[in-house]
Amino acid sequence: MFTGIIQEVGRVERVDKKGHFLGLGVKSSIIYEASQPSDSVSINGVCLTVVKKDKGILFFEAVQATLENTNIKRLKKNGRVNLEPALKVGEKLGGHFVLGHIDAEARLLHLDDRRGYWRLEVELLSLFRKSIIENGSVSIDGVSLTVKKIFSKSFTADIIPFTYSHTIMQYRKPGDWLNLEFDYLLKGKSK
Repeated sequence: MFTGIIQEVGRVERVDKKGHFLGLGVKSSIIYEASQPSDSVSINGVCLTVVKKDKGILFFEAVQATLENTNIKRLKKNGRVNLEPALKVGEKLGGHFVLGHIDAEARLLHLDDRRGYWRLEVELLSLFRKSIIENGSVSIDGVSLTVKKIFSKSFTADIIPFTYSHTIMQYRKPGDWLNLEFDYLLKGKSK
């Protein structure tokens, strides 16, 4: 389990795709020092297991189901990723409950500089309309954000300058694919 509070932006060092399997190496400093093989780490909101660590690089593996449903399949060498270690019992819960189980990939429609903060507009598939509410939480590429407005085919969320400059949101542009995880507490009520 995670909180959606990103602790580090890592750099992709290796992407080894073999059929429906992907090996991933991510350069890290903060998360690297605190992690051991078998630890869970959120990469762009996707819960992956550290399988090895070596010389500042954390290694992960992703299988077909993960590749089909997330933007992990789109990662390239030198790309940047959001990193968050798993929540430990007794730690502060600063964001919201994030499981690391992505519900959907969606396109970033707009990223507007509002002179002091940024506003994202993200596509919303009708299948997930019941899983989102205004002023509720959503994880976008692992970042815990508050939903501002919901439209027929999209929703908006605002990003404060600190979050913008400490996550991969600063590198995002319209058309990019984002990982979405809707609030776990709402999912149970939408059935």
